[in-house]
Amino acid sequence: MIFRAGARGNSHSIASCTNGSRVATPMRCSGRWSSTSPIRARPSCSIRSLCPAGEDLMSGRAQTDDLRTLLGLITAHEQWRGQCLNLVASENIHSPSVARLLASDLSGRYGDYHGRDLRRRKYQGTRYIIEIEELADRLARSLFGARYAELRPVSGHLAAAAVILALAHPGDTVLEVDRNGGGHRTAAKLSASTQFPLVVHPVPFDPHEHTVDAERTVALMRELRPRLVILGSSTFLFPHPVRTVADTARDLGNTVVIYDGAHVLGLIATGRFQAPLVEGAHLLVSSTHKVLPGPQGGLILSDDEALIARVSEAVHPGLVANHHLAHVAALAGALLEMRATGDAYTRRTIENAQALGAALAGRGLTVIGAHRGYTQSHTVVIQPPSGQNASTAAEQLEAAGIITSVCSLDASLGGAGLRLGVQEITRAGATPAVVDEVADLIAEVLIRRRSAESVTLRVRRLVADRLAARPFDLTLEESSRHA
Repeated sequence: MIFRAGARGNSHSIASCTNGSRVATPMRCSGRWSSTSPIRARPSCSIRSLCPAGEDLMSGRAQTDDLRTLLGLITAHEQWRGQCLNLVASENIHSPSVARLLASDLSGRYGDYHGRDLRRRKYQGTRYIIEIEELADRLARSLFGARYAELRPVSGHLAAAAVILALAHPGDTVLEVDRNGGGHRTAAKLSASTQFPLVVHPVPFDPHEHTVDAERTVALMRELRPRLVILGSSTFLFPHPVRTVADTARDLGNTVVIYDGAHVLGLIATGRFQAPLVEGAHLLVSSTHKVLPGPQGGLILSDDEALIARVSEAVHPGLVANHHLAHVAALAGALLEMRATGDAYTRRTIENAQALGAALAGRGLTVIGAHRGYTQSHTVVIQPPSGQNASTAAEQLEAAGIITSVCSLDASLGGAGLRLGVQEITRAGATPAVVDEVADLIAEVLIRRRSAESVTLRVRRLVADRLAARPFDLTLEESSRHA
């Protein structure tokens, strides 16, 4: 990905910090940054959004210690995470194109609209905003094969909350995947409020197959006749039985099936996991920044006109007023990238995840779902070695520059494990051979108990030598050819 310096006022250049990290920043920004265009951009471009304000602040009496501290902390964060193996399954890196869209003038604008009519705006000055949102809407519907898309939720949690608030009433029964199955538990969280109490039951989950227990779920649905059934997981190793659940919901007559696809949305986009709407889910809710390498935000998809109309009313004005227009533009950019390179990216992601599972198992770690091929997604879940707890294991890995996250597991599996995602390192250029080295580094920490210092050196060398290619990034010009 290459940006070339343009005229002041209509372009961002890429700048290099004196410590060697590279970020996107206005060409005339003063301070410690120097223009080195054209060069390859770093994964993160957050300094860019601070420098326009900092340009004046850093050159006069307002050059405060707090500003220097803030810029220094962001630089330190970017340099540190740029040297780590980032294996958090809920994160990803933007291409510079997506980051550029996220930092556009739209980040300070409003464009509220009512209902489902993208042209029914509350604010003036939206002539181009309307066209941007129409393009984003078309891209989302096309890529996911859905009749309707709702792009205004500013997070995946709000997307799910909007659906629940639109379709359920206080006191209704809801089934959702609980913590031990990786469920986000949106209904349970909403029910904690005295204003919206729900009767929430866990969807039966088979911890050893690591998926929803279809037979027991059907039986529970027939017994409780829930208003909503919410499938999906943050440890989404294998598809959920959507068709079976949807068929039962249709028999019951008043049950709506919601699929939380946040963790696997990028895989759904390229047909590499499952097709929840085709299999009968009424609505798909999701965030937009995990396997799908978009900005942080939310998305709702459906083929049901009546349901999406009710949901959109809950989104606006119920939960979201200003819906962060820069997010919509950046999401459109990410969808264009997925259209162009998503098939190769998601194929490699799954290959890498399965290779990581096999390599970890081969080095003595217990990998959930080993008898099923470890995973069919971007995620691998391991149990900590005997005598270690998951939190301590995650801290030890972080000390060595390997960033993971703890996840809940069934008590029969120890109660907690480590969740590893390969989507970010895949976008950085990882192959199964690289992933084998990643597994060895994890084993160095957790099995062989090597010092953090010795492993950190290997981690940094691997990142620098093998994870700098960024093969799936597109320039804005390349992306536009896929619009």
